[in-house]
Amino acid sequence: MSDWITVEDVALYLDLPGAADDNLTASTAAAKAAVERRRADLDYNLADTFRDVHADVWLGAVIWAGLIYQTRNAPSGFSGYGDETQLYDALGARRAEVMRLLGWRRPVVA
Repeated sequence: MSDWITVEDVALYLDLPGAADDNLTASTAAAKAAVERRRADLDYNLADTFRDVHADVWLGAVIWAGLIYQTRNAPSGFSGYGDETQLYDALGARRAEVMRLLGWRRPVVA
């Protein structure tokens, strides 16, 4: 898959000076993988830049990666539940905004 979201994108959004650290790299990778799994309808292989992926999906992924990074860098550490719960917990009060940007629809019971 192409790099439609990069560590540099997230660092720029967070206004982080200098080189990216391991937490930023891991946070970006986690958000990227979650979005690619859930939004399989988008073609990430053709994405040379975020413009080839919906801009709102790109922004939602950047915000999410930034929130994960901030949670991982918190002095108390990261909870490490061992599943995707920790990814959603990082969203906190911005959950609805990020999920809307990503086009993450609630499941509908038939």
